[in-house]
Amino acid sequence: MKNSLIKEKLKNLDIHYKHPSYALECKLLKEIRQGYFSSAAHTLKEINALEKPILARDSIRSTKNSLIGSCTLFTRAVIEAGVNSEDAFDLSDVFIKHIESLDKKEDLIAFEYEMLETCIKLIQNAVIFNYPFPISKVAKHIYENATSKITVSTLAELTHLSPDYLSKLFYKEVGMSITDYIQKQKVEVAKNFLEFSQMKVTDIATLLEFCNPGYFSNVFKNHTGMSPALYRKSTSIDT
Repeated sequence: MKNSLIKEKLKNLDIHYKHPSYALECKLLKEIRQGYFSSAAHTLKEINALEKPILARDSIRSTKNSLIGSCTLFTRAVIEAGVNSEDAFDLSDVFIKHIESLDKKEDLIAFEYEMLETCIKLIQNAVIFNYPFPISKVAKHIYENATSKITVSTLAELTHLSPDYLSKLFYKEVGMSITDYIQKQKVEVAKNFLEFSQMKVTDIATLLEFCNPGYFSNVFKNHTGMSPALYRKSTSIDT
């Protein structure tokens, strides 16, 4: 058994196969947990652009094995995001059965992105937007527009409520003010840029519509307990 494993490893080296970096995998899992489909799909595309390992003699079987591995990772991220574990495992079972029913490589490749989207929608519906209307509408708008300028007034117009009434209702349901919630979502987006990009702190502040880098740093520190620069240093991964 040991010798056969060594031979398979050497075979992968011969075809110049290299596993995706740990940083890329961490980035993907974090984006799934946070419910960011567009960025998660982009990261998955980056991973899939790399040379694939040979996981079986038959190419279709190899692709299926790879997707089952992805299914396992996605399921773990869903559970870590706060979704009931039984619901997550039930969904995983459905995914694996469907993977086994597919016979074309292009269908298998497409299904990996379907799994990703379904998992993220499950997280969004069960955890992120699990508030009564109209608070769910407000939370979703903030979540999907974190890089835009968002004010209580614009949210009030969106829900056809007065700013004062909406603010009181939001605090009652969510447990924090609308302003704090907006800042929290912007900080979560900023964390991704700090961890997985080389973007300057000043540029991140501008992208997230903060009036100046100093204010952004203060908000970031209030929510994380550390400055953006220190956060980047503490989460850096040697790839």
